[in-house]
Amino acid sequence: MANKKDKQEHAYKKFGADLKSDDFGPVLFLYGIEQYLVEWAALSLVKKYVNPAALSFDFVKTDDENTPVDEIVASCETFPMFSEKRVVWVKNHSLLKSVNPKGFSTADKEALLGYAENPSEQTILILSTDADGEKNDFFKELKKKSQSYDFAALDYAQLAAFAEKRFRAAGIAVKRDILRYMIEESGYFNKEGEYRILNLENDIKKIIAHSDGMEIRLEDVSAALNGDMDTFIFNFLDAAAGKKKDVAFKIMHNMLNAGSDVFAITGMLINQFELILEVKEFKEDAMSMPEIVKIMKIHEFRIKKAIQAADRFTKTKLKEILVQLYEIDRNIKTGVLEQNLALELLVGRI
Repeated sequence: MANKKDKQEHAYKKFGADLKSDDFGPVLFLYGIEQYLVEWAALSLVKKYVNPAALSFDFVKTDDENTPVDEIVASCETFPMFSEKRVVWVKNHSLLKSVNPKGFSTADKEALLGYAENPSEQTILILSTDADGEKNDFFKELKKKSQSYDFAALDYAQLAAFAEKRFRAAGIAVKRDILRYMIEESGYFNKEGEYRILNLENDIKKIIAHSDGMEIRLEDVSAALNGDMDTFIFNFLDAAAGKKKDVAFKIMHNMLNAGSDVFAITGMLINQFELILEVKEFKEDAMSMPEIVKIMKIHEFRIKKAIQAADRFTKTKLKEILVQLYEIDRNIKTGVLEQNLALELLVGRI
């Protein structure tokens, strides 16, 4: 009964189609890093098969990783009272998360797999986990004996479609370049990160709340995803470039006292001054803003901000600031300079 993974179609598409056609067996196995989609799938089954008035009778959910197997089987073999089907959802059980879970024997594994081979047709048993079952034989065997769905990470097109649907549901327009900027800034495709669809959905809500309700702007995305750090960069540069050292010092101290990562601050300053220098050089070659945007493939909002800053510095000064930033970044990481002192020295030199 197990589904063969389709490289072209994500599990959420397959699940959605099965939900529409009512094509479910009595044992489902939901797994993968996108637990937001696992939750969506499981709750969709509850909504479809369980009478809301009988939720306390016909829906059983356990988050206890040590739930005895005989209790799980007994719950599954209980007939539904007022619903089309009884739904039993077992989340992150030890048998799925560990190769040799404490308190569970081979007989327990065989009992649960045995139920999967001969299940009650009146019940849908959902087993779900966020664990990687690559080395877990029970995990692999369950995939074979159940209707399984691997809710892996989405690709760009799938993620963009997910985001567009959320904006559309809110009645707000979003242009493709803004959508791409949002996805790139979100860090979803950072292999070392833990940013998932749930995080993106929460950020989309923030972006919508920040917008004017008509169309999403780049400023809305920046404010929601980068928050205080992005505001800091622009305000800090305005103060420093405007020779308002006291204001620049205050902004810097506010960020540090609020717990901002000094490495993130130096990194963003380096990126911003590199952008300003590049824009300065393009402007000296008499290039227009649309031409700069086309070459650099950066949204015009950021280019516009960089042009404003570039007008306040000479090219020589920008190079000097960048050299100092590289040196300060290196000195902080090697411990030559104390972090706060190093950044204060930078403010004094801009």
